[in-house]
Amino acid sequence: MTTQNAHRIDRQVVYGFLFLALVAALVAGTIAKYRGVFDDNVLVTVEADRAGLTLASGAPIKLRGVEIGRVGKVESDGEKVRIELKIDADKVDRVSADVTAQIVPPTAFGAKYVQLTPPADSTSGDGAMIRAGAVIPADRVTVEVDEAFENLTKVLDVARPAEVSSALTAVAGAVEQRGELIGALITQTDAYLRSFNPSLRTLSADLRVADDVADVYAIARPDLVDALSQAGEVSQTLVQQQASLRALERSLTGFSDSADVLLRDSEQGLVTSLRLLQPVSAVVERYSPELPCLLLGLASANKLAEAAVGGTHPGVTTYTRVVPGRDPYTYEENLPQIGADNGPACYGLPYVTPEEARVPPPSFRTGANPYVGPQPTPSEAVVDTLLGLLKGGTNLP
Repeated sequence: MTTQNAHRIDRQVVYGFLFLALVAALVAGTIAKYRGVFDDNVLVTVEADRAGLTLASGAPIKLRGVEIGRVGKVESDGEKVRIELKIDADKVDRVSADVTAQIVPPTAFGAKYVQLTPPADSTSGDGAMIRAGAVIPADRVTVEVDEAFENLTKVLDVARPAEVSSALTAVAGAVEQRGELIGALITQTDAYLRSFNPSLRTLSADLRVADDVADVYAIARPDLVDALSQAGEVSQTLVQQQASLRALERSLTGFSDSADVLLRDSEQGLVTSLRLLQPVSAVVERYSPELPCLLLGLASANKLAEAAVGGTHPGVTTYTRVVPGRDPYTYEENLPQIGADNGPACYGLPYVTPEEARVPPPSFRTGANPYVGPQPTPSEAVVDTLLGLLKGGTNLP
């Protein structure tokens, strides 16, 4: 009887251990099942700047609102966060290779999950699906409300409540009943930024060139400093001479008053003079191309004339001879011609060569034609030379 009882106790102990082992196996299997040990998963990685405060291992992975896997490990290398995604093998063919990841919470205070979003121009239609070991870039990580509260608490610890209240009151008063104006301002700002966006590359290039410009200004800095110093001296001189400047200003004021009176009194005379000068100025304008060569020719002739008249010694040095006199003025033959219509011309000026000097002078049809002397006999020439005036006096009409 005692032996039977001992065997019975041994069996009960064994059964107890077996039961405990079965319970432990069930618990371990449940935990392993929950952790996805037995699941057939495809492992991919998400790289993000941060994971947020409430993203933990086991968080769901969703694509278009449908759960397709769970988050594995969340590790940080000091610069970026690497999030391991375990995507169900039977659902991986729904995920295109060009998806992006967003780490977002379901509510303002809920734990975060990973949302996979294909781009609008996704190329998944050509069969390019995600593969194991792929790296997905994180598009954005939503800021948690508790993180915002934590940052706000730090600010409030530094700022004084009364000052914060005054600032908030001022902001509230500034935006009160100005919603439409603020909305229009935001719309205009958005339009401005949209128009400015295509010029970002040019701005970036300009900023890179700004370094070279700064080097140029660094080289020119001593000259700029000297210029500013001299400007200070100039301003100091102006301050010292301000009495003289005031006197000059008063003199200019008096001069302008006198000039105003003079112009008012001479108004009609000035108008008449300008009207009379108009034909003269028109003629000068027409013959203006001729004036430079004429003046240069006169200057050249003046140098030649100095050898005969004046020059280095007083008196006149000439070779003079008596020529027969010209017939006196006769009516009709020597009438002046008014209104000559010769255009501007230099006629060889300013420098006339000997060959040009032998050319017969042009006739300007003014009545003062070149001199043509009489052709008398030798005896008549002597009489005309000596008594030309008397002879002419006897032939007056």
